Amino acid sequence: MEDAASLDGDRTKQDRIPFGSAVCVKVSDNTKREVKSVRGACEILIDWPHARRGPVYQSTMEVLQSAIAGRVSADEAHEAFVGFAKHAGVLVT
Repeated sequence: MEDAASLDGDRTKQDRIPFGSAVCVKVSDNTKREVKSVRGACEILIDWPHARRGPVYQSTMEVLQSAIAGRVSADEAHEAFVGFAKHAGVLVT
């Protein structure tokens, strides 16, 4: 049987699923952030203003959570996050 520390370590590895390429997003007027993993994308969405959350936000969060659970690939999570960033107007190209 695995102990709690071992399970936490596995969970941390899953949270850090890397994207094939970073996604640069604007997080404020003067600040940009390079998102390199599923966990980083989740952090952006967790901090996203409640008033701006809608169906695209919800579906993106579901895809990211599915990636953490191992049900979808990092590429699918990356694609969903890029789509969200474009929709929200925060994707930096």
